[in-house]
Formats: sequence, C-alpha cells, structure tokens
Amino acid sequence: MSNPEPTFGRPVQYPAPRLRHEGLDANHKNLAVLIHVAPFAALVLAPLIIAPLFLWLIKKDESSFVDDHGREAINFLISSVIWAFGLSITVVGLIALPVLVVLVPVNMIRGAVAASNGEYFRYPFTIRMIS
Repeated sequence: MSNPEPTFGRPVQYPAPRLRHEGLDANHKNLAVLIHVAPFAALVLAPLIIAPLFLWLIKKDESSFVDDHGREAINFLISSVIWAFGLSITVVGLIALPVLVVLVPVNMIRGAVAASNGEYFRYPFTIRMIS
C-alpha cells in the first residue's frame, strides 16, 4: 500500500511569467528604458533619483506602462538609499554594502531590459512608497 501524499504545506510554485503590455508604442518602451538607465548618466551629473524622477513626472500621464516603470524605479532607488544607510551603520552591513553596490546596477539593467521587451518589472527588496 502506498502512502498518500501529505495534505499539508504548499505545492511547489514556479515563477509566474512576466506581464507584457501588447501593442505598446516604441516611444513608450524607450521612455521606460530611459527611466531605468538614467541613474547611470546621473552618476556624473546629479543625484541618482533626479533624472528618473524628472522623466517620470513629465511622462507618467501619457502611458500607464511608463507610469508603472517610473514608480518602480523611483521606489527602488529610494529603497536602495535606505538599505545602504541601514547597512552602513552596522559592522556586518559594511561587509554587505559592496554586494548592494553590485546589485543596484544589475537590477537597473534588468529593469531596462524588461522595459525594452514591453514587460513589467518588479525590483527585489523594494519598499513601495510611491503607489
């Protein structure tokens, strides 16, 4: 006699496929990409959040896709500053801070690639203050 499968716990779930915005204007995809990569250009010119915030505030009413990517990128940048500050005041955090320095640009690139493909993107470990 075989043992029945346990009735407790959750079944294994696989990541859901990314949401796509079909029929999207190329200009809106480009704006969403620019929102994600603008912090790279802003490293030299201004604080990281200024360029994406400016682009998002100007274009958010033209496209729900651009609005979503703008809110997500700005929330991620604000969260990154909070995480960096929190990590920098602890000894263990000083060791983990270089990991954050690597993960921030990697995730910005992931967001830009998703926007370029017309996909919605969610940054990990993001505190969503702007909704």
